[in-house]
Amino acid sequence: MQAATVTMYLRQAWNDPRLAYEDSGPPYLRLYLWDKIWVPDTFFRHESYSFVHEQTVPNRLLRLKGNGDIWYVMK
Repeated sequence: MQAATVTMYLRQAWNDPRLAYEDSGPPYLRLYLWDKIWVPDTFFRHESYSFVHEQTVPNRLLRLKGNGDIWYVMK
């Protein structure tokens, strides 16, 4: 049996009211605090093998809206 590979674009969203700020500011803030903000520990049930390819610069995006909504994208 030959192994299958998948290239994916992973996007997650959640709300953290502790990070909410006044809505009169910008519609969202782009954050670069990867080690300071909690991000869900995502996993794939019943996977037998996985890997993340090496990159010279991580390809991630973290946006925070005024109401505490967080949008996290990892390619």
